[in-house]
Amino acid sequence: MYVQKFLNNKIYKIGIKIGAPKKFDPIIKINHKKKNIDYQCNGIIKLSNMLHEKKYQFAKKIADSLKLSPDFQCVSVSQPGFINIQFSQLWLLKHINSLSQKKNIRIKTKNKKIVIIDYSSPNIAKELHIGHLRSTILGDATVRIMKFLGHQVIKQNHIGDWGTQFGMLIAYLYDQKKEKNLLNKSEKIYQKAYKKYIINKEFAKKTKKYVVKLQNHNKKCLYIWRKIVQKTIEKNQKIYEKLNVKLKKKDIYGESFYNFMLPDIVKDLQNKGIATLYKGAVIIYTDKFKNRNGKNMGIIIKKKNGAFLYTTTDIACLKYRYETLKANQIIYYTDIRQKQHLLQVWYIAKKAGYIPENLILEHHSFGMILSKNKKPFKTRDGNVIKLKDLLDEGISRAKKILQEKNSKLNKKEIKETAKIIGIGAIKYFDLSKNRNHDYIFDWNQMLSFTGNTAPYIQYAYTRIQSILKKFYNDHQKKNIHHTIHIYTKFERQLILKILQFEEVVYSIEKKGTPHLMCNYLYELSENFSHFYENCSILLSNDQKTKYSRLTLVQLTAKIIKIGLNILGIDTVNKM
Repeated sequence: MYVQKFLNNKIYKIGIKIGAPKKFDPIIKINHKKKNIDYQCNGIIKLSNMLHEKKYQFAKKIADSLKLSPDFQCVSVSQPGFINIQFSQLWLLKHINSLSQKKNIRIKTKNKKIVIIDYSSPNIAKELHIGHLRSTILGDATVRIMKFLGHQVIKQNHIGDWGTQFGMLIAYLYDQKKEKNLLNKSEKIYQKAYKKYIINKEFAKKTKKYVVKLQNHNKKCLYIWRKIVQKTIEKNQKIYEKLNVKLKKKDIYGESFYNFMLPDIVKDLQNKGIATLYKGAVIIYTDKFKNRNGKNMGIIIKKKNGAFLYTTTDIACLKYRYETLKANQIIYYTDIRQKQHLLQVWYIAKKAGYIPENLILEHHSFGMILSKNKKPFKTRDGNVIKLKDLLDEGISRAKKILQEKNSKLNKKEIKETAKIIGIGAIKYFDLSKNRNHDYIFDWNQMLSFTGNTAPYIQYAYTRIQSILKKFYNDHQKKNIHHTIHIYTKFERQLILKILQFEEVVYSIEKKGTPHLMCNYLYELSENFSHFYENCSILLSNDQKTKYSRLTLVQLTAKIIKIGLNILGIDTVNKM
């Protein structure tokens, strides 16, 4: 049940009847301050200003009309013109019982799209590190939410497998004659090659020559390139599986994939008068983008030595995604530094007619992961933390906590549970932060069993499983499907929170903000905890009350599991 949409439609229709324009937006918000108010309508103030009406009186007209509906228990108006709404028990029970009877809770959007999600995108010859965490898990959460809504999702891991770094690697390997050591030492070789590239001008020239050779498919260069790419992909895939993200080898469409398109792209942009030849290089001049000095920027798409650039590749990539993959929407997960680059690519592609104006293009940038001193999170010796090491540390810490808290788990159970809790804690801690903000990495906070953390929510789920397991053992029933009733305020609060699940899903789809799901699951778990502490379930003397509450907690567990799954986090049955 999409509660906000229900209220929006109801108030919109009343507003139109009493003179509101068709663009009227009721602005429906969940109320978190007063317990006797479920939702608040805030759009009347803006509307009354447009219509030159008195705010309070106009709000009262709408409120009086709402009071006639059996859907609401209480409707009031507060100054200067807010409408406060409380649902009736009749309405809540109708929708919660409808939801509890569904085998699978699925939300299907009417406007289905082909959505391409570009995420993770590591560079080849380097191990995945903490800097890849946010792109990878934010993108994965969006994949999951879009699939949950029924969209056709195409995952794209746009790896950096082409360009200057390979020129450096190949040049260094030729100099050192170490091609045979590629498979296990590509990252160390890259570090040495990069240092040489910075300080040695002759080596830098040689690097550029090998870039061009590679782009022209020199057999020896391609052999070395394939070996490095293959080994890096194999290592990365193990980490993706450990991290529980949906990326597979088939989702990799690296920079090299679009190489066949680049000569034609450059030629076409020149023929259309968008690009021009200048001192042997091909450049696009535009007054839309300015350089640091405030002058019109020239965007190079082909160097005078014949090498193509990232911009050229990304234009070809965008063209391919629209023309071949038929994308209706493309979402990029890269940090904020890529913003201008993407805007340039989108501008050129539209100007060239490669993509239409109505193609939805979104850049979901994100902040940095910081240490307690508010500097980039690194190892003690200043190196970037490898993602593999971070995940192993999370599992190790979770294992230690489990051993201290619960001696009933056997060694195998502790090992399996520690992996789910440790990795889930890392992912949830990141996803629970607004992606636009930096955040401080804190092991103690993320593995805490209190507050807005994965272990707290996973523990709420295990408490429900414990209740249901005890009931099943006593009654030999697999599922409970009874009518839910409201006996206390704690049931009412839990029911209302469950019914808000759908609007949270749609909000994430619209805004690309999975922290809303984290906030929701935390509030849902808190509501369950208050209900559990104040309402007798298995020990209830009244059978009707017992089965009502068992059905309600079973539904709560189902929503928690689905919500965590959308975030890419598993549940456990005992902790």
